[in-house]
Amino acid sequence: MKKISLIFLFLLAMNALTSHDALARPKVQISSAGQLIDAVNGLRISYGLLPLPSHPILMQSAQSQADYMAATGQVTHSRPGGGTYTQQLISLGFPLAGDLSLGGMRAENILTSNGPMVWSGVPAAWQDDQHMNTMLSQNYTHIGAGVSQSGDSYFYAVDTAAATGSGQQQESAASILTSVPAGASEAGGVSQYMVPVAISTARPDGSVYHKVQYGQSLWSIAIAYGTTIKNIQALNNLGEDLIVYQGQELLVQTSATQAATLPPETTPTLEFTATLEPTVTVSILPTLTARAVTQTPQVAAEVPESSSSSPSRVWVVVLILAAFVGAGMAVWLIRDPSS
Repeated sequence: MKKISLIFLFLLAMNALTSHDALARPKVQISSAGQLIDAVNGLRISYGLLPLPSHPILMQSAQSQADYMAATGQVTHSRPGGGTYTQQLISLGFPLAGDLSLGGMRAENILTSNGPMVWSGVPAAWQDDQHMNTMLSQNYTHIGAGVSQSGDSYFYAVDTAAATGSGQQQESAASILTSVPAGASEAGGVSQYMVPVAISTARPDGSVYHKVQYGQSLWSIAIAYGTTIKNIQALNNLGEDLIVYQGQELLVQTSATQAATLPPETTPTLEFTATLEPTVTVSILPTLTARAVTQTPQVAAEVPESSSSSPSRVWVVVLILAAFVGAGMAVWLIRDPSS
């Protein structure tokens, strides 16, 4: 009975662990635009960010792009006829913010899968900094999504963008429709332009400041410096404000250690010492071994020759002398006494 109780308790514990894991990372088959938006906003919430509201123009641009990819079988950011994502948003009337010559403040993630995509976390193709920034940047104000199917293949598009504060188109928007925005990374897998975050060095007092560049967000800055959005907000008295601006200088770390630098003259010494050690081991030791091997046969060949020849000559001489002495004594003893 006791064994049965223990088994029952074990099964209950395993079931509880399994249920907790399922709640922590729910698996959802994404087959509609609404499910895809819910998945992205769930990711934002898990990072402590507010969800993005959907915008009808972004819904239209994302769905039309998913349909275009399904019809052509190509995963691309280019629009029909060779247009760009920026030109499509402006032509549809979206009041796009940012530098329009760089494409404006917009981003797009695209993906294809064999069968419906199962979202149990961020898809592997979207886990790099730029794709994550599309979904987590605080610079974007709205979101749209599209899902399209062709046979067993599913095509997905997530469009995010920032609207102008006035809700009106920028003056330069009309000229963008007849030109190709420079710098927009359409071919790099992500349709957005963001200056990569360059790490600043600590000042003498240990403080580290970062100057915000185009397209950067609190999320991308926090990830690059290994800190949190909340920490940057607290250090700069931002409250709950998540928006940062190009050229803004943010205190991102305090009490940081400056990188140690060695005097230039010490570098050659360190390198010379490192290269001497293997030289001693490789060249000197084999030299000593070679000498020991060549000298040993010579000693072994010469010692027996000197030790065997000299004593034999001495004994020969002694024996000859003994023979002469013995012969003389014999002659003396047998001679005739009368003579």
